[in-house]
Amino acid sequence: MTSDELLKQVLQGVLVLVGEYRASHAEDAGYVDKKTGYKVEYIRATHLVECHWYDRVDRVLLTQAFPDSVTTVEQASATFTYQRGLRYAFYLEWFKRERGQLLGRLAAWEPELIEETVQAGCAPSGAPLPF
Repeated sequence: MTSDELLKQVLQGVLVLVGEYRASHAEDAGYVDKKTGYKVEYIRATHLVECHWYDRVDRVLLTQAFPDSVTTVEQASATFTYQRGLRYAFYLEWFKRERGQLLGRLAAWEPELIEETVQAGCAPSGAPLPF
């Protein structure tokens, strides 16, 4: 995803967080439904992302719920194809700041790698050539 595409998404009102990917962890989770009394189990992932937040670097914990077709932690871990240290655009359903920690939930869209354009450096005008 280029910065122009990212800007277009933001201007359309899509909730996007851009940050450096650090790590992921998949785990079994569950709860007891109070109405029925049945145990509900599912697989969820937690992603750690670093982003700039009010002129400082802050960590963000993003949770992701997997569909019922993903039944094991190994299957969920196999979906983590992100590379550490690269910037991604994470699509969010919601986010909040709770007790100093920024939390969010990933939407169904996969995070997209941000394409960084590297500009070639050049000598200032009037400087002698290096060769």
